[in-house]
Amino acid sequence: MAGPADRTRRFIASVEGDPHQVDGIITGMAATEVELVADVLDPPTEIAVALTAILLLRLEDAAPHLFLAVPSTRSVKLPLLGEHDLYDELADAHQGFESVERFHRGPAPNPDLRLVFGAGAAPGLHVRSAGWACSLDADLPAIAGNPVAAAFAGVLAAAEALEVGMHRAGSRARLGSYRGAVSLWDYTLAPVVGATITAPVDLSGFGIVGCGGVGSATAWTLGLISLLGDPLVVDHDIIDKEGTNLNRHLTATFQNIGDPKATLLAGFLSAAGASPRPRIREWKELSDAEKLEVRTGVISVDDAEVRRAFQLDMPKVILNAATSDTGYFRVTYHDFLNAACLRCITPSGTLLGGQLATTARRLGISTGLLNDMISANVPLSEEVVDSLRLEDREQVRGVRGAELVATVCARLQPLPDEPAVSAPMLSAAPGVLLASEAIKRSMGYNVPLSPVGNVLSASVLKGPHRAWLSTIHKRPACECLDTLYRQYYAKKWA
Repeated sequence: MAGPADRTRRFIASVEGDPHQVDGIITGMAATEVELVADVLDPPTEIAVALTAILLLRLEDAAPHLFLAVPSTRSVKLPLLGEHDLYDELADAHQGFESVERFHRGPAPNPDLRLVFGAGAAPGLHVRSAGWACSLDADLPAIAGNPVAAAFAGVLAAAEALEVGMHRAGSRARLGSYRGAVSLWDYTLAPVVGATITAPVDLSGFGIVGCGGVGSATAWTLGLISLLGDPLVVDHDIIDKEGTNLNRHLTATFQNIGDPKATLLAGFLSAAGASPRPRIREWKELSDAEKLEVRTGVISVDDAEVRRAFQLDMPKVILNAATSDTGYFRVTYHDFLNAACLRCITPSGTLLGGQLATTARRLGISTGLLNDMISANVPLSEEVVDSLRLEDREQVRGVRGAELVATVCARLQPLPDEPAVSAPMLSAAPGVLLASEAIKRSMGYNVPLSPVGNVLSASVLKGPHRAWLSTIHKRPACECLDTLYRQYYAKKWA
């Protein structure tokens, strides 16, 4: 099914593990009532409200009945939206989405979820931000949230609405509502407000590679802050003519069908004061001079080989993000010399959804079923084996448990490219976190992603957790352990 609903439907099918359940789940989600409430639209409150609404509207067929009960007085210029009444601007920006028919002005008669933004005292789930911290139903210091924390508060709120809708629809996916505070300053589950953002944020020496769903959320967040500098913005692709990109590309509307993704992302940065240089081509097609000037690479492409090649072009620092079909996302830091480089975590021939998800998709079964088979150390049923291509059947017949994953990844030829599987908030979460890291590095604060803790990972269906910051070490035989490569990197950035 083409259109903005397509990728979200595929995401629901992936997390449910049964494509036959998708229509029922989508119908149940669309019947959910979600109310967004705010007494005052100060900048952090307006940012959080707006991003929550945008992400929910882009669920399209699965979008809830969305009620916006906020004042008409605005306080901040938001990417893609004009300066008039927030409801009107959101509805206008999403013309062409069928979800707009379920978008209502005013309070909900009987909401399944009421999200109360800012300092409001209304009953419901309270969404707040303070400095670099944000929270769902947790107290924060009495200071204004910065735009990054406010945006992530919106992501958390939208993810909560997604979970409520799925639960109401009878989803069998593993869901977990997040409650508490989280700081984007140090990624602790505490209200750490961090340092003040010193504007303008200078993006000189940055290269943004990949302007898709994750990259567009990075740009949406950066576009809330005064910027300068001339970053490279690289992507060869366009917004697809079927409109399937629109469920997660925050830089685009139906009016942007066929437009280059790099141009759209660059437009967000330009509006905030930067002078980006869009390049509508692949990274490998850039001149050597342009590649050499990238000091900080921000990459979120789907292609593993592009990431591997990008690492060997040796930016000083790489900020990387990826998502999986099952709702997980991660953001990683790489400086080549210390801990894992980008090639360490992206071995040749792998897909970015993870080996488990890749194997399940290749076999046409759910990740849950594959997990159960690994735990029980049993082989595939003959029914599953017989559904595979003839040349693949004998490769996997009788192979048990964890060995099955290794066999599939090593021996079975990949299927033709499949469409992306995503939901709006799944792409937005790592996108906002990339913006967080980019801003801190521009300001000279190297916390907290570093060689000591170089991986941030969580599920959009469960939220942050105490172990979401971790470390991946170097992979044996990777080029980042080779003396010549290490000397080249050290000399380049001496």
